[in-house]
Amino acid sequence: MIKNTMIALTAGTLALFLAGQAQALTLTNRDTVEQRVQITEGGDEAVTHDVVIAANQILDELCKEACTVTLESGAQESFEGDENVYIEDGRFVIAE
Repeated sequence: MIKNTMIALTAGTLALFLAGQAQALTLTNRDTVEQRVQITEGGDEAVTHDVVIAANQILDELCKEACTVTLESGAQESFEGDENVYIEDGRFVIAE
């Protein structure tokens, strides 16, 4: 009985831990040149970060919640924070 209770508690703790792990936006620059992007996150008190992504560089842990990413070209996309996104030919490509 105690063994079953311990297994149930351990499984419940693991489920809570996994559910609590937030995903974040992953942005990959597949172009051969660096890309400059602006990342704006937050609602009423939005914060904008300028980021340079080198050619073939992968940045993860971006936008843990909803955000807007703007490329130098002016292209802009809003993300929920759990997508894998590529920059190809100066445009956004969302991984399926």
